[in-house]
Formats: sequence, structure tokens, C-alpha cells
Amino acid sequence: MPNPLAAAAAAPAICPPEAFAEVRARDHVMRYRRTGAGRAVLVLCAGGAAEGDSTPLWPELPGELAAHFRVLVPEVPAAATAEGDVAVWLVDFLDGLGAAGVAVVATERFCVAALELALLDADRVARVVLVPGGGGEGTGLDGALATAGRASSVPLLVVRRGLAAAEALPLVTRFLAGEPALDGVAG
Repeated sequence: MPNPLAAAAAAPAICPPEAFAEVRARDHVMRYRRTGAGRAVLVLCAGGAAEGDSTPLWPELPGELAAHFRVLVPEVPAAATAEGDVAVWLVDFLDGLGAAGVAVVATERFCVAALELALLDADRVARVVLVPGGGGEGTGLDGALATAGRASSVPLLVVRRGLAAAEALPLVTRFLAGEPALDGVAG
């Protein structure tokens, strides 16, 4: 007779339970998903198939991060995206949470907003990971950044979109954990 405890132990780890939450800031209700525990990581990514993204970022990302961190995935309103005010919206979101020293993982269209957030409030952002769109040599960030008004120092990791999840996820996890320089990293 098979041992159910042994079978459960051999099964792959699953993502910790995910909860939906709301926070109020500047008279706006901001919705987000949260999972995991520990240091906060703000994940900015397209909503997958619901937003027409047929190739979402590594599906393993939320589970991998939630195994080490408290993962926050805000529902950025279309109005903020259309008006180019995502970084300002994120400042309000983090104010509502009372969050400081967060790491930010941004994909595709949210990369510029993550950089702007780090420039607007460097004390609030501990680390930034960017996974820009585009393939090969293109990053999708050409001509998107203006000169910053003040100096800031935030560790930054840019990950090539085509990197396999098996290579990328340990790299992202180590960077977010604050491990020393990642010498000899592929890609």
C-alpha cells in the first residue's frame, strides 16, 4: 500500500496560498495579490492571457519567489498605464502599504516604470530586476529614459528574456536575497 506522506514529500513544491487584498491610498482602492513571507518583492508584470500576453514570463516565477519572499503583484490600472503615470501610482501603492526597502521585479512594459520608481524614491527601492521585452540585442527600452534630477544608487539586474527559467530563476532569487556580485553569470 503506497504511503501518502512519502508521495506528498516527493511531489514538487507548490506555490504558497495566494491572497487577494486591497489597500487605500490617496482616496483610491488599489488591488493586489500577495503570497509568501519575508522581505517584500513587488512584481510588475502583464496579466498573462487576460491582457493578451500569449508568452507570459516564466510561469515558475511567483512560486520560486514566494518560497523566499513576500510577493506583491499589484493590479496596475489601465488609466495609469495609458497616461504613463505608473511610477507615481506605485509610489502611492507603496505608501498605502507602508512599504519601504522593497525589491522590484519588472517585466516588459513595466521596466521603465520600475526605473522611474527607483529614481523618484531611491530610499524605498532596495533592488531592481528588469526583464525587458524584445529579443536578441533589442531591449525595448531605447529612448525611454530621461536624465534623472538626482543621483541614486540601487542595485540593478537586467535579465535577458530568452534565458531559460532554470538559469534565470536562481539568478533572480540570489540577486533579490542580496548575495554578493554574481561573477561569471551566463547571459
